[in-house]
Amino acid sequence: MTSQPNHVDVAAYVLGVLDEDEVDAFENHLAQCRRCALDLRDFAELPDLLDEADANGMLRANAGERPDGRSVRAMLDSVSDSRARKRRTFALLAAAAAVVLVVLTAVVSVNVAAPSDPVAAPSAPPVPEQSNVAKGVPDSSGTITRTDPVTGVSARLSASPEPWGTSVQLEVKGVKGPSRCELVAKSRAGEAVTVGSWLVTASGPAKDPVTLQSSVGLRWHDIEEFVVRDTDDGSTLLRLPTS
Repeated sequence: MTSQPNHVDVAAYVLGVLDEDEVDAFENHLAQCRRCALDLRDFAELPDLLDEADANGMLRANAGERPDGRSVRAMLDSVSDSRARKRRTFALLAAAAAVVLVVLTAVVSVNVAAPSDPVAAPSAPPVPEQSNVAKGVPDSSGTITRTDPVTGVSARLSASPEPWGTSVQLEVKGVKGPSRCELVAKSRAGEAVTVGSWLVTASGPAKDPVTLQSSVGLRWHDIEEFVVRDTDDGSTLLRLPTS
């Protein structure tokens, strides 16, 4: 594995003192290193400052000979020329470093903020629609008015479906007394259930209507008819079909 360039190479790179291999290694490293990108941005003005100092003679004033005989002034000239050649390249890389910073920051932000893949919750099985009766709501209601031409008995019956069965209100008149009468609900299956009963005390047909309020343990839609009967002789006085 090739070792990564040292972070200290940023200053050397800016000054233009790295050889070609070192420059290539550093630029490859720069694309992935946030720290070096920040340092490169901070060093952006250093070449201009050095050129200004060099132009004013500040660096050459005391430049003499090195022990190996090379002129320090000649070295400064070489470095200055190298800086000039790389100034344009450095400007482009400084801009690229800013882009690297933005990209690295965005990647870190996404990695930190992105939630894990959501796990789809199992869908609930469909709930069958309940009937109105099952939900405790009347599925229908009805008012029935009938008169029997033979017996002369007439009645008005109002029925309201309930969760527990059917509530009934009956007004009946024309029943001859004295007698005992009853209201019977007959189901479509043939079942007969007594809804209520009452006495007729007057002789002859009753002038005032008799009002009966009661209930029956049958569903409204299961009732085929209501029947007014004389319980003394078992005769049918009036039929009130529901449909």
